Amino acid sequence: MAGLYVHIPFCARACTYCDFHFTTRLRDREDMVQALIAELRSALPAWSGQTFTTLYFGGGTPSVLRPAELSAIAAAAMEGADWALEEWTVEANPEDLDRETLDELKAAGVDRLSIGVQSFQPEVLDWMNRLHGAAGAQNAVERAAEAGFEHLSLDLIYGVPVGGEDRWEQDLGLACTLPVNHLSCYILTAEPKTLYGHQLASGTLSPPPDDRVLEEYARLCEVTKSAGFEHYEVSNFARSEGRSRHNSAYWNGTPYLGIGPGAHSFLDGRRWWNARSNARYLQAATTSDFPGQQETETLGAKNRFNEALITGLRRVEGVAPADLIQLTGLDVTAQPALQGLLDTGRCEWVDGRLRIPEAQWPLGDATTLELMV
Repeated sequence: MAGLYVHIPFCARACTYCDFHFTTRLRDREDMVQALIAELRSALPAWSGQTFTTLYFGGGTPSVLRPAELSAIAAAAMEGADWALEEWTVEANPEDLDRETLDELKAAGVDRLSIGVQSFQPEVLDWMNRLHGAAGAQNAVERAAEAGFEHLSLDLIYGVPVGGEDRWEQDLGLACTLPVNHLSCYILTAEPKTLYGHQLASGTLSPPPDDRVLEEYARLCEVTKSAGFEHYEVSNFARSEGRSRHNSAYWNGTPYLGIGPGAHSFLDGRRWWNARSNARYLQAATTSDFPGQQETETLGAKNRFNEALITGLRRVEGVAPADLIQLTGLDVTAQPALQGLLDTGRCEWVDGRLRIPEAQWPLGDATTLELMV
């Protein structure tokens, strides 16, 4: 079982906070589609024996491509590998989801949309430099449901430095009334090379106080629970049958192939990734030398143990010591910091598995760090 991720490195506009790999130069779009198809044809033969179950188009903004272009990439993927497709997700921005586009995506076989709403508040959307407005975001979600998409996910961001005091409460309240079965809710982080990072560094803007961010997290847990969402991963909430199968596979250590500039892959303890350069990637497509622009590493027992903790302790299921021993030969119960973390409530045992309590998840990275080798 494996997952396939396709990175679409284009956006119509740069957001204030984003440091993912993308460009707003859309004139290379057609060449990029052909390059992605070329990499698929180059990479997939090495994955014979693996059955792919999930397909995920991320970015960037995949919805800047026409549905026919996404379908052409998907067709190359299907032709070159064994499939038992359970989920096909496309990330999309609200302004791209007109009824014709939705109908074409549905007809192509896309069964899950991850819609980048981020906020429903005009002031926040303006600061984020988003193209859509609050009403446009709501209308896009409702159109998608009317078009027959049963699996809809919204991206929301909290801990932002602008907006009214009730901004997050309003965002949550509206999101939970919409016909969606998944929410991805992220604490805003300031990356150095983003506009937000520069605003903080220059002193033109101040980050929200930590206690306010923690209050927003607590409210997020309360509101989503009352609306029927399960908090199954630090940033992810699902109603019945709404969990992201593709992302869950990442957290479970399932192999995955990443296609496109900046995309990562993992198989048999080895990880490799494409350069974060559209120019190098397009050049590789013309020379059939995709490995020439990749970097690679082989993960030893310690790295695999640490990564299993990082991904496992982000999930409600936590980690099973026996599974870690079988995978790496290392025992988390032997870590010196464990007892202190249990005594202070930063970790707990549930049905024989070690996990971080929901209330402690915002500080979970620090907890995990203490358990790593």
